[in-house]
Amino acid sequence: VVKIQVGLLGTARALQKDLERIADKADTSSPDGLHYVLEETVLALLRNPEYCVYGFATSKVCRGPEQAEETFNDFSLDERGKFEKETLVNVNARKKTASVGGAPSEETNDYILVTILAACDGGVKMPDITDSTELKTALKRLGAVRVEALQAVEVLWTPQEVGDSLTSDELLRDYPRLAQL
Repeated sequence: VVKIQVGLLGTARALQKDLERIADKADTSSPDGLHYVLEETVLALLRNPEYCVYGFATSKVCRGPEQAEETFNDFSLDERGKFEKETLVNVNARKKTASVGGAPSEETNDYILVTILAACDGGVKMPDITDSTELKTALKRLGAVRVEALQAVEVLWTPQEVGDSLTSDELLRDYPRLAQL
């Protein structure tokens, strides 16, 4: 089970729109659809290195599918618990959207945080991320996972809506393991 987190500059609005498009278009009920989400998300991040300012990656080898599912769910709940509200969800091809509410802020976001969770047969070893080269290596390793080996994938990002913000203080408080690149 792999977790990669990328802290992006808040000016990466086009990349945020790409993530929304990927989530909206994907058929997450099929292995090919899950692989599409993983591959397209990794490519979107690799194509925009100028926005990547923080990174973190970890992987855990699990004994059997039950432990892998438990680890994946632990990672997922830990990350999703940091959000006040999820405004775009696509699970097993069931899509749900919601609004944060309130008027959009005039301010731009300081940061956008993208988390990729993946459960893969055979495991994927992640480097310790201390610079942009290691982040690129981690993303490429994850993006190279075969369709047949991918058991689950989840892509989370915050903020999801215009007007929602993630300040520097919130980023470092909620994601203390991020390394500045």
